[in-house]
Amino acid sequence: MNEESGRNNLTLFYYYVIFAGIATLVDLSLLYSLTEFGNVWYFHSAIIGYSAGMIVNYVLNKYFNFKNYSKRIISQFGIFTAVAMVGLGLNQLIIYLLVEFADAWYMAAKIIAIGIVMFWSFFGHKQLTFKHE
Repeated sequence: MNEESGRNNLTLFYYYVIFAGIATLVDLSLLYSLTEFGNVWYFHSAIIGYSAGMIVNYVLNKYFNFKNYSKRIISQFGIFTAVAMVGLGLNQLIIYLLVEFADAWYMAAKIIAIGIVMFWSFFGHKQLTFKHE
């Protein structure tokens, strides 16, 4: 059962931003730690961080924001992952272009990417992953 249908987009987006913020802390922490202390190329660290953040984001938004208790977790996570992979592609493209061609620090580039990709992710997950069934 899905209770999000009675909540407006602004409320859903507000909570999405909060939960995505928690996932972003996971993402940024891994990006920074792996790059600075693990000597992993920022591009690869960004993929690992994004992937971990994606899982955190799925769990928090599924149960606490969209209040989606569908038992179809495998297929739903598959849809979530598909939407997130588009976001990952955008994320990686933005970071790479800013770092390699605009000489931006990889963490600043990541923050810019987050601001852009967040809108795709919200609407993609609302319309595809957690749509009212």
